[in-house]
Formats: sequence, structure tokens, C-alpha cells
Amino acid sequence: MNPVRDRGRPTLDRTKSKHAFLTRPVSNGMKSISRIVLALLLFSPVFASAQTIPLSDSLALQRQGIFDCNQNGAYAMSVGALGATGGVYVPVADATVELNTGVLVYQQCVLREVINRMREAATAGTGRKAVLAIQTGRGGNPQYVVRQAQEMLTVVDDPTMLDFLRGSGLKALDPVLQTPITRALVRNYEMRTRAPQNTLTCFYKDSLADVYSGQLPTTANIWDAVRAAGTPNCVPSLAFYSSEELAGSRIARAEQYQQDQWNWGRGYYSMTDSNGNIITPAVNVQESFQTILDSPVRQQESANDIGQMINALYAGMTTQILSDRNGLAGLTQSIGGQPRYIDQVVREASQGLRDSITNTAIQTLLSAQKVEAEYFKTVNAIGTVLTRAILGLKSAESQCWDLIIYQNDNHPERHVCSGPLSADNTCISTAGSCTVNPTTGEQTCPTGVALKVSTSTAFSQAVITANITDLGNATLARISTSKKALDLITQLIDSVTGASTDAQRLAVVQLNNMVAQKLLHIKPDLDGPNGVIKQLESVQAAMLDENSGLVATTVKLWADSEPLQPGKGWCNVNKPAVLDAWKKCWDKNNPQASACPTP
Repeated sequence: MNPVRDRGRPTLDRTKSKHAFLTRPVSNGMKSISRIVLALLLFSPVFASAQTIPLSDSLALQRQGIFDCNQNGAYAMSVGALGATGGVYVPVADATVELNTGVLVYQQCVLREVINRMREAATAGTGRKAVLAIQTGRGGNPQYVVRQAQEMLTVVDDPTMLDFLRGSGLKALDPVLQTPITRALVRNYEMRTRAPQNTLTCFYKDSLADVYSGQLPTTANIWDAVRAAGTPNCVPSLAFYSSEELAGSRIARAEQYQQDQWNWGRGYYSMTDSNGNIITPAVNVQESFQTILDSPVRQQESANDIGQMINALYAGMTTQILSDRNGLAGLTQSIGGQPRYIDQVVREASQGLRDSITNTAIQTLLSAQKVEAEYFKTVNAIGTVLTRAILGLKSAESQCWDLIIYQNDNHPERHVCSGPLSADNTCISTAGSCTVNPTTGEQTCPTGVALKVSTSTAFSQAVITANITDLGNATLARISTSKKALDLITQLIDSVTGASTDAQRLAVVQLNNMVAQKLLHIKPDLDGPNGVIKQLESVQAAMLDENSGLVATTVKLWADSEPLQPGKGWCNVNKPAVLDAWKKCWDKNNPQASACPTP
């Protein structure tokens, strides 16, 4: 035991009991001692594994957070009852009903609003995707018929005629006739489909009157004249009409097939692959899209509270299709530099969802901030109690050393030194009272030995280590964790209420994940059966109770216990054996370490 004695220790009032320090009050200033003092007094590092509050880098909302119907979210929102409030159960208010109230209130009053907005935003987004797909799903063209006659020609007739000309339909002709007949078919098809009025035009450019009168000029082509006269007795003419009839029949079949497709799909095309195979029938395309178009009307009709009303743009989408001069196509067209109608619908729905989620997040954060602030205050109070206990033990130990070494109280038999300590912490020990020879009257006074006094904090530290250190480290860790949580909650509130959409979104996800992972303290952590408020009461009684507290019982062990044992009786100055033990321990010339009382 080598630490140098503290020269600034207070001394006992000699007019009071030998154990007056037992009831000496601790200064009120100690109530403001910070957690830093507690850490220093514990002589040990802060709890190394203190839980931290990580910032989530995930953008996925975890289950069991504030947007899922669960007790974590209900606790975080502090809504409804989550514990039985009555002592005697009755049929209409038993524990089961009361335990469920908090979750039910949370579901109906908080989650329902968010879910409605999520539904609206999700269906609006689906609607935009469907509208865009319907408008561009056929190679950039609408998935429905726009100009039936024109599309019948370009989608059906032209590809069918081209397939006929490239195929094997004309290979049965004589090779000499294939080329001119093919050319004639193309020319006649183009004239019939693109300029049917040209079928009345005579190919003969000279005067028909000369042909009919039989008086042809010398420059006329006799063969053109003969063909113009309408004598179809040559084989090429007969072959042409036969080929044209075959091509026409194929076109008719293709037209009927496409007409059937349009009839089945009510004017919409089927979805096909690169080979022309149907992968989604037209009826599914049309009915699926119609369901999406009808969704806002159904949502508006089924709304039964204010939170279920959808935004006006989304509700009016069907009306917009019917009233806009561009019809369905108008949903995807920008007019006057304004966003497309379907984009406005999605933007409004998304804004409604963000507002609803933000409101929920703000409510949760404000509730969490209130609970966390009270939790932080309470664990700090526990730290203050532990600090007062530590200082109380050290103060009592210091007063014990003062009592053991020396006090000018007219009771030299209660101290080891016959006078105050010198500068080098040495003194002469007390050696008993002087005696007088009754015969001679001569007085004899015994002489004490030189002592080298060496005090320490070992006795109080042993008690602190055994009874306070672990609890103190855990308390410091809880204070640190709660402080981090408070700082993060403040940061999240700033982000959620800020102007940055990305920051809002990330803050909401972080909050949801913190609740899901139970990283925020909730009311049961504060005022529950095992909450910190109960713990504060327990720690205060265990440490500072005047009769049964650690400080009071420890001082009694030090000052009243007998016989002298480790950690007991070392301050009992009414026992000569204790003073003798310290004298032997501190004997300057012949110290006996084995005689020193131990913690």
C-alpha cells in the first residue's frame, strides 16, 4: 500500500460520534457530476461492446418496422394500449382486448393512411406503365387499331401480297411468263390498293377513235392497237387473271384472320414474338388495360373515409380519355410544354405517398425523441447515483485514515500517531498513558516508535470493483448508446422535414430499419416493469439508502466489525488490536507487511 496520502481530506468533528461520517450528507453539487466523472472514478475502460446505431445503406423497407402491422411500430408510435390496464378482467375489457388495442389503433389510424397512399401510388405507376405500353407496344405503334382501312392494307394486304410474290405461288408458270406476270401483278395490285381510280385509265396513248375506225396512222403500234381493242385471246392474259385470283384469295383469308383478331380483342392487337406467334392474346391485352383504366373509378367509389380519397388527376383519368380531343393517346402527349397527363397523375400520387410516409415518420420520430430523451435523462441519473456512491465510499475511506492516524480530540488512545504527521509522512506512535510511582511520586511516560504512514484507496476500490464497476460500465454504455440515438433522431428529423426528396427517402428507410431492428428505446424500456425508471429506484436504494445502502453497510463493516478481517474492521479505532496492526504495518524501522489490514 504505497499511494501517498491525500493532504486535503476533511477531518471528523471531534464533538460527534466516532462514526459521524456515516451520516454526513453528500454535497448537492454532486448531482451535476457528468458521466465523465463516473468513467474516471471507475478506473476501468468504457464497456467495449456498447451497441451502436448504424446508418442503414439498404433502401429496402424491413418487416417489423413502422410500416408493418406489428408491436414494434405500435410501440414506436406510442398509440393505444399495449398492456392490460385493469386488475379484474371482465368480458368486454379483458387482457387480450387491451393488449391488441395498441396494434389495432396503429393499424387503423396510422398504417391505413400510408397503405392507401401506397396503393394509389402503385396503381398510378402501373397505369402509367400500361398506358405507355398500349401506346407503343407494337413496335412503337399503338397496341390498338387506329386507322382500320389503312392498317388492313399495311399490316395485312401488303405483307400477304409480298409473301405471295416471293413464295412458290408463281413458280408453276412457264419461266418465260414469270417475270412479266409478276410485274403485271405488282402493277395491278398497287393500282388497285393505292390508286383504284387508275383502273379506268386506258394504257393506250393514241386515239381510240382511230382504233375503232380501223384507220391507224402509220406511226401507230399495231399490237397495242389490237390489245386495246380488247381481244383477250392470248395466253398471257388468261394466266394473269388466274394468278390475280389466287393472290386475292390469300389476301381475303389474311383479312378475315386479322378481322377475327380485332374482333376478339375489341380493336386491340395480340402481342406476338419475332416469328409472328401470339404470346399474349388480344383479349388479355384489352381486358387488362381496361381493368387498369377502371381502377381509379373503383378506388373513388369504394372510399369510405378521407384517407382513402385519391388525387383528382388520377380519379379523372377515364374522364380525360373521353373528353380530350386526342382521346387515349392524349394521356401520353405533352401540350404547351406541360408534363404528360399520365406523368402528372403519377407525380401527384407519389407526392401523396411521400407526404403520408413523412407524416408517419415525423410522428414516430417525435415520439421516439421524447422517449429517448427521458431514457437518456434516467440512465444519466443512474450514473449520478453511482458517482455519488463512489465518492461517498472514497470520502468515508479518507475520513477513516484521518481517524486512524491522528486527531486532536483528547483521545490519543484512538489514533496510531501521538501528533500530526510530519512533511515526510512520519510520526511517533502513541505508547499508552504515563504512570506515577506511588512511593517516589516519579512519573514515567512510555516512548513510541517511529512510524512511516502510507495510506491507499484500496479499501474503497475493492468495494467499487466488486459492486459498482460492472454496473457503471454498463450504464456508461447505455448513456453512450442513448446519446447516439438522440443525435441520429435529430438528424433524421432534419432530413425528413428537409427539401431533399432523396434525403427524405433515405431517412424514412433508416428509421424503419431502426425500429425493425429494435435500435430505438420504446416506452417499456423507460417505464415498464424492467424499465430504467424502476432500475433507477432500485440502484438508488441499493447504493444510497441510509440503512441498507452499499455506502452505509460498507462503512459499518469498516468501522464496527470485529475481529479484524479482510475488508472488515480496519477502521475500528476503538479496538486496540486494530491500532496495533497499523503500528506494526507502518513501523518505520521494522515494518511487518503481514500485520497490515487488507481490503
